[in-house]
Amino acid sequence: MNKYILIVLLLTTSLLPAQVVTINEAEAEIAFNFLDDDVDGVFEGFSFTGQVDLNDLSNSVFSGSVETKTIDTNNWLRSRHLRAKKYFNVKDFPQLTFNSTSISGSKMVFRVYGTLKIKGIQKEVVWIFTNDGKNLRGTTTINTLDFNIEIHEDRQRNKTVVTIVLPYQ
Repeated sequence: MNKYILIVLLLTTSLLPAQVVTINEAEAEIAFNFLDDDVDGVFEGFSFTGQVDLNDLSNSVFSGSVETKTIDTNNWLRSRHLRAKKYFNVKDFPQLTFNSTSISGSKMVFRVYGTLKIKGIQKEVVWIFTNDGKNLRGTTTINTLDFNIEIHEDRQRNKTVVTIVLPYQ
């Protein structure tokens, strides 16, 4: 009897339809906030190279990149300054990249673990995503000093919240 229950259970779960979503790259938003200075900014030129199955997050992959030259803080001089060699060095490091290593949670709230690469430096980060049925919204907090971007000498003053909004169909 237990064998039959197990077989039915396996068949039912394997027949669940995949819910692979298509990320709308053109509408994606990548924003950041340097907490200490309360400076907001965005990046453009987002490219998503992963695959998201909301019914099987463990087999999903979050990966993508954004062009560093597109950094915009709504202040032309500050944005230009951040593109310089001292900060993002867009000439030598034209992209920021992220590649997931694992994902856990439910399709409504989940964590994406992976490697963020800025200026050639790779660090492990954890994104916390929520799903509102139209957008996957993720946030993480990084310290820019970990990526050789020193805004302030004091480590605590370099905390930055990064938010990504991925509209999907």
